[in-house]
Amino acid sequence: MRKTKLRPVLDGNFWMLGPGPATLDLPELVTPERNPDAPDGAPTHECVDHHVFQSADGAWHLWGCIRKTTVGRVLYRWEGHSLTDGPWRPTDEIIRVDRDAGESLAYRNGEECIQSPFIVVVDGVYYMFYGGDGGGVREDGTPVDARDPDMAGQMCLMTSPDGRNWTRYRNDAGQSRVFVGPMAVRDPCLIKIDGLWYLYYAGYHGHGDGQAGFYVRTSSDLLHWSERKLVHLDSRFGGHRWQTECPHVVYRAGYYYLFRTVHYATSETHVFRSTDPFDFGIGDASSKYVGRIAVAAPEIIVDGEGNEYITSNHNLAGGTMLCRLRWEKCSTGR
Repeated sequence: MRKTKLRPVLDGNFWMLGPGPATLDLPELVTPERNPDAPDGAPTHECVDHHVFQSADGAWHLWGCIRKTTVGRVLYRWEGHSLTDGPWRPTDEIIRVDRDAGESLAYRNGEECIQSPFIVVVDGVYYMFYGGDGGGVREDGTPVDARDPDMAGQMCLMTSPDGRNWTRYRNDAGQSRVFVGPMAVRDPCLIKIDGLWYLYYAGYHGHGDGQAGFYVRTSSDLLHWSERKLVHLDSRFGGHRWQTECPHVVYRAGYYYLFRTVHYATSETHVFRSTDPFDFGIGDASSKYVGRIAVAAPEIIVDGEGNEYITSNHNLAGGTMLCRLRWEKCSTGR
C-alpha cells in the first residue's frame, strides 16, 4: 500500500448528538448546586468521554460518562436512528459502579467512579471496556489500603449478546477487571491490527506532573492481555496529568493517528502520526506531530457508506456533539 500523510479536518459545523445533563430527569443523581460559570439553569454535572456504536437491530447508541452527579461518575445511554438526525433520545438508562465486582474501591470521599466506555463486536458478542478506578491492589497484585497512593486503577469489562443488555465479566476472583495499572487506568480505545487487538488507554507511571502517558496492551481474545507498553508521553504538549486524556487511534493510508485531548472547554486535541502503533513519541514527540484539531475526547465513526464523523465533548454542560470529518493530504513536511 502506498503511504500518504494526512491530517484530519472538521468538515462543517457540529450538531448535538447526546443532549447534556440539564435534560435528564434523574432526580436521585442531580446535584442541587449550580455551576456559577455555566449558563443560568445549567447543572453542575457534565458529559465527558463517551462511545458511539450501532447494535444488531440497526439502532445507534451513545454511552457517555457523566461526572459531578450526587453519587460521582456514572455511564448514561442515548439512542438514535441516524448519525445525522439528532439530538438522540435520552433513555434514562444508567450503569453505576459495582463494588461487589471490585470497582471504584478508593475514589475520593467514597464517590463512585465508572468511566469512559469503548465497545467492539466479535462473533455477535458486544464487549464494553471501561475504567473501573481503584482496584484495591498495587500493579503487582498486592492488596493495599484504600488510602494508599500507589493503588492501581483497572480496566473492566461487560458483555452483551445484543448491544442492549449488559452483564459484567467476572474473572476467577469474581472481579470485573481484565488488568490493572499503572495507577489511573481509563479512556480505552481498541483497534485490531493483523489479527491482534490493541487497547490504548491513559495511565500514570508516577505521582507528579509530567508522569502521565498513553499505554497499550494486546490480546487475541479480549480477556487475556499482554504487559503494558508506553506509546506516548511528551509533557510539552501538556504537563499536567489531566492534559493527557482520551487517546483515540485510527489507521489511514499506511499510518496510525493518535488523538490526545489536552483540554475540554477550549477544544484542544493534538494529533500524532506514526507507522508504528507502539510508538507515537516518548519524551520528544515533535517529529510525529500533525497538528491541533478543535475537539475534545474525540471518537471517529465511519458509517456504512464510508462517511466519517468525529465526536466532541467541548460543550461539557451541553452534551456530546458530532461533526463531519475529512482527511487532507499534507503538502510538505509533517
